[in-house]
Amino acid sequence: MELVGLDFETANPNSGSICAVGAALLENGKLTKTCEWLVRPHASVDWMLPKFTEIHGIEYLELRESPEFPEIWDSLKDVLQAGECIIAHNARFDLRHLKRALQLYSLPAITFSYACSLEISRTCIPGLSSYSLDKVAEHFNFSFKHHDALDDAIACARIAENIGLQRKFIRNFDFSPDAE
Repeated sequence: MELVGLDFETANPNSGSICAVGAALLENGKLTKTCEWLVRPHASVDWMLPKFTEIHGIEYLELRESPEFPEIWDSLKDVLQAGECIIAHNARFDLRHLKRALQLYSLPAITFSYACSLEISRTCIPGLSSYSLDKVAEHFNFSFKHHDALDDAIACARIAENIGLQRKFIRNFDFSPDAE
């Protein structure tokens, strides 16, 4: 199965405050495409909470010359549509931010299949002390730079690949600009 790992880092707790994007296409166990961007958040959410900088290391000034979400959307959408299923750890978080960014910029509709590596891990690997992305990856003996959008995206896809993606975990993301 062709899986696309997806991860967003955010500037603050406001929905749509995406400041970094990572996407990784995993085809039959091989990493075939990776993309990452720093993103300047929409003007309505363009501020950095210091606590978030401590987590991901992205500074507000780094984003001043970065593209805004619509400038990367076509490239990101191409990667998302190259896979059969998008994988995100705590997908509800990432997809909430994606939906809001699409709304903020009045971008066109998109639909894709997705699964949550957090849900998959909790169901299929009982007994872990934590189901954070880094702890689940550690369970599979691979390391990465946690809270780096691209490394997190790769980890999500690899976790789903290692566990195996069962149909019961697959959901549908359906964004229409006319729907609220």
